[in-house]
Amino acid sequence: MTTTTLADEVMLHVAASTGGRTASWRVELGIALAGAVLIDLAAADRVVIRGPLLLINRPGPQADPVQNEVLHRLAARRRAGSLQEWIHRLAPLVRQGVETHLRARGLLIPTPARRTPRLLPRHRPSSPEPPNSPLLRLLHATHRSWATPAPTPPADEPSAVTAVCAAVTSCADAAQRQLIQGY
Repeated sequence: MTTTTLADEVMLHVAASTGGRTASWRVELGIALAGAVLIDLAAADRVVIRGPLLLINRPGPQADPVQNEVLHRLAARRRAGSLQEWIHRLAPLVRQGVETHLRARGLLIPTPARRTPRLLPRHRPSSPEPPNSPLLRLLHATHRSWATPAPTPPADEPSAVTAVCAAVTSCADAAQRQLIQGY
């Protein structure tokens, strides 16, 4: 049986909260999903965050194919990169990988194409997340309307969650500024 990762939960939540219009939020969703994968890898002690740098702690295969690909890409780099740099670099790859994986498992279902295709979760989340969960903190860091009100970090929150949520906020803000500068 395949477990649901934090990235899976993010994708399913965003698909439900946007009415399946995930393509409209591809930049923000990619940033959120890249952050979710890094949180899962940090929780599994596969990567560590030291200051602004993201470092591999233990390479090796993971049960999730998206996490495997991310670890492979991290290991293929010759130098360490900043957390923000990796989130931006991994966002498109992770978004596509999570979407493909959830569609293959039947958890994300494409609707018949009208104007724009939609991807809806097979089941809506039945119980709300605890107010300070990493999922809600990550969703709020990426796009305020995906998780309101703003959760506050608990005192015992792992430092990786705090660091990744801060980096995701920074990346989402940078992406928004870049989009606005085009107009």
